[in-house]
Amino acid sequence: MNGLALVADGSLPGRLHLVTLPGAAPLPDGVELPGLVVRDVRGPVGAGDFATFNVAWQLSRALAVVQGLLGSPLPPLLVRVGDHAAHWPRWAGGHYRLPARRYRVPESVTAAAGEIHLGPGRKLRPAPDGRLWDAGAHNPAIVAHEFGHHVIRHTADPRVNRRADPHDQDNRKTALDEGTADYLAAVLLGTPDIYAWHRPRAARGSPRRRDLDAERTMATFRGGRDADPHEDGSIWASALWAARVAVAERTGAPERFDTLVLDALCRIGASDPDLPTRETRRLRRHFGGALAALLAADGARGAGVGHLVERAFAARGIRAGARNAELRARAGALVG
Repeated sequence: MNGLALVADGSLPGRLHLVTLPGAAPLPDGVELPGLVVRDVRGPVGAGDFATFNVAWQLSRALAVVQGLLGSPLPPLLVRVGDHAAHWPRWAGGHYRLPARRYRVPESVTAAAGEIHLGPGRKLRPAPDGRLWDAGAHNPAIVAHEFGHHVIRHTADPRVNRRADPHDQDNRKTALDEGTADYLAAVLLGTPDIYAWHRPRAARGSPRRRDLDAERTMATFRGGRDADPHEDGSIWASALWAARVAVAERTGAPERFDTLVLDALCRIGASDPDLPTRETRRLRRHFGGALAALLAADGARGAGVGHLVERAFAARGIRAGARNAELRARAGALVG
């Protein structure tokens, strides 16, 4: 199956190219691939529609990369293009949702393993090939970030949803979840400045820009229910990216670190099986615990890059085994 898709060329959102999507089957409202269905919920548009084809192409690549690193398939994923047009007609973003009895906004979630909802967009923005509609399906960074949440749900499972009713899952995101989703997006896009296209006015050091090259530390971590997990997560994402750069410089193989990240996520998801759910959730939100899982993965695989990883995380105030509040206090004392 052939169609137009945005292909990364060092800039975002990429350039339009005619590409081939092997194994794709057209649907009246989208595209179907093994483990992936992309539908335009606004009505029949045909598989030749740019939005549905672009999302299918982006995610087919993402699935190939991540499943290759994991060594196993992910559960099937449903994507709803143009969702929430009725009550968010100008929404240009995306989110990842699991079935639940209650939501903060009206939702229609049918896929047990999770869904990505992409907004209809609000205006045209400049792009290398002219102008693109500012919609979730036209934005590879949003597509990749939301796919990251699907990966994390079925590996680290921060909200311990494996123990919950499949029809009553917890959709809240932790800082570790948001930061790791940003990291996976950066890996898939090939750039740390993942929101450069749709947030160009935000300074590169701003948490809103979500530039993983920004040297954010635990001194700015807030935590708690009132904190933005995207902002706090940018600290974790920055540390992950710095470690990946260090490993790439030493070994020439950044995928060696990517493998450790996926291994660590699986270790987190298998941890503390005998603890109560509330306690397990609490433990899975700490950066220090996740770093310990990364170092354990390094040791188990004999990767030999643990010292590089520890150094990169220490520069951002993250130490193995420590809780977030402890890391914040220590980093704040150093700054003060």
